[in-house]
Amino acid sequence: MPSSSPATTDPDVALVLRAYEAFERGDIEAAVADLHPEVEWIEPDDFPMGGRRVGRAAVAEYLRASRAAWAELRSEPIASRRGTDIVVVHHVVGRLADGTPNEATVADVFTAANGQVVRMQAYADPADVPGAA
Repeated sequence: MPSSSPATTDPDVALVLRAYEAFERGDIEAAVADLHPEVEWIEPDDFPMGGRRVGRAAVAEYLRASRAAWAELRSEPIASRRGTDIVVVHHVVGRLADGTPNEATVADVFTAANGQVVRMQAYADPADVPGAA
């Protein structure tokens, strides 16, 4: 179950965590509901289907394919505000579609404005996030 540190009183943190909850249950339409129509979404090039996408539809397509890779998935995001950004350290654990157990921890950095995510940059290693302690 998604959590946040500190308590989720920040509306931008709450909207980001709602997207993780939706992704976990496979509800991609809900996962992209709070994205700006022209959101910029960047996954590391070495990720499966990695690269840059622009627009809610392109992100939804990516998230559908990403979620389809998992037969069972538990999503454990921990979000914190870092200046104007929301940094999420995201641990996933479960079973891939082919039955292989898998887990990973990544970091996603979101920028939100006016109640919508306008940008997301993912990092394969949370230590690679600029300004990470």
